[in-house]
Amino acid sequence: MVAMTTAARKTTNPETGRDRILREAAELFLTRGYAETSLRTIADAVDMQPASIYHHFESKDALLTEILEIGMEAVTTAFAAAAAELPPNASAPDRLHAHVAAHLEALFSHHAFTAAHVTVFPFAPAEVRAATVPKRDAYEANWTALLSAIAPGLDDDGVSIARLALFGAMNSTVQWFDPANGSTSDLAAAIVGPLWNGLANS
Repeated sequence: MVAMTTAARKTTNPETGRDRILREAAELFLTRGYAETSLRTIADAVDMQPASIYHHFESKDALLTEILEIGMEAVTTAFAAAAAELPPNASAPDRLHAHVAAHLEALFSHHAFTAAHVTVFPFAPAEVRAATVPKRDAYEANWTALLSAIAPGLDDDGVSIARLALFGAMNSTVQWFDPANGSTSDLAAAIVGPLWNGLANS
């Protein structure tokens, strides 16, 4: 199980008004879309006056920025935890499986916050994307380093393609996978198997 991040713990019990705003806004942005969700809609969901939202967030953009930050912290912390838990002699496919499983566990444990990077981020205002891109780039760099280490035969372009393919496979699961019907570890194995066969032959 992936360790819960500090930011994620803020969205669990005891839940403050600010926490409820973040949770409900994340769900609404995910299900309705960012442009279609007004601050009034969020205020109604948390049983507040719209003006009360501004006590916690200066704008809808600021609210989305924090939601994306929480999601990115969840997967980044999961990656570090997976690396720390691996034995020193772990095989390359075992290392890859551990990190994919950690990413998927974080993706579904913090669903609205992490899935926002898949479904909401592409449509976010430019300022929100600009604020979030450095952390996304840093997370992708972790995967670039991992793939370079376990598949030394790949050149930079090969690593980039492998990373993009892996992210596509992992992140698309938010649209069709139900954790109630299977484990994220098994899902990770299904993703890693074909990809590793390709990497091992590179």
